[in-house]
Amino acid sequence: MAQDDKVQILQRKVWQARLPLEIRLAASESRTFDGTDPYLIAFPRLSYLPLLLPRLHSFFSCSLIADPDTVSPFAGYFTYDNVPLKWHLPLGLLYDIYVLSTQDASPDQACSAALPFKLTLHFQPDPEKPTMPDATPVVLHDSFINSVKEADFLRSGTAKPIMTLSAQESKALWTSTQQSDVATFSKIHGRLVPAPGQLRNIPLRVYLPSSPDQGSSKAQIKVLQSHIPPSVSVVGQNSPAALRGGGGGVTGQPQTLGTALHQLIPSLFPSRRTPILATPLLHGAPVPMSANLKELVRWGCYADGWLSVVLAMRG
Repeated sequence: MAQDDKVQILQRKVWQARLPLEIRLAASESRTFDGTDPYLIAFPRLSYLPLLLPRLHSFFSCSLIADPDTVSPFAGYFTYDNVPLKWHLPLGLLYDIYVLSTQDASPDQACSAALPFKLTLHFQPDPEKPTMPDATPVVLHDSFINSVKEADFLRSGTAKPIMTLSAQESKALWTSTQQSDVATFSKIHGRLVPAPGQLRNIPLRVYLPSSPDQGSSKAQIKVLQSHIPPSVSVVGQNSPAALRGGGGGVTGQPQTLGTALHQLIPSLFPSRRTPILATPLLHGAPVPMSANLKELVRWGCYADGWLSVVLAMRG
């Protein structure tokens, strides 16, 4: 099987993946004493939770204490274990961050034990938590496109590729994400990918659970990113120069996930080959440290172009 065919198969599997959700209306906002029936759905991992808000508003409207006509669907937000979820992150990434990375079991065992993903829906702001902007269709689209632009700039060293897309193509990129239309997405996204030898950096983000803030019992999430070139110098494998690659056209050993994590967080990844203290997860599955980043981003990036890896602490 040709390499491109393998990439397409893996990419389709990523785009077809869904998570079962059990969404309940916050008890403080429900007129039903013993709670309302939950909303159940299998939702695409690559999609975004605010896209569910109109149908959830309709589903729970009869149960709302507040007059549903005075409550905007887009004022809704989700919490997991009383932690507000960032609406600009894809569903699968949220699940990996808040569920899989916190489990003591292996990711496969943890995934089966922690499904469905149980979320609470709120329409009223919590005075004790930061106010989040309403996730209206325009705001959500703009947030997505801004993330696409950031990834595009890292790949090419310029935002010219994304800026050359027409308004119709930009809209289609977002629409195909909402509809899980990988064929349309790939056709447009392919225009943003640099030609062979021209890739400047891998758009890699690493999500790392950290200690709770003072006065909170909940772990915080740190996001790490840097300029990660697609290749590393072959000079002195143990020297700092080994992790410094050049831009397009520079030859050397392919950058692996292990070499990139060692560069970003050497204290957690003292070895470039073996995950000793933490396991990297992508789309709910452990990723080998030897995985070639340039190949990984071809099929494993999220719809915004980012390779978003979550770290699960071992032991």
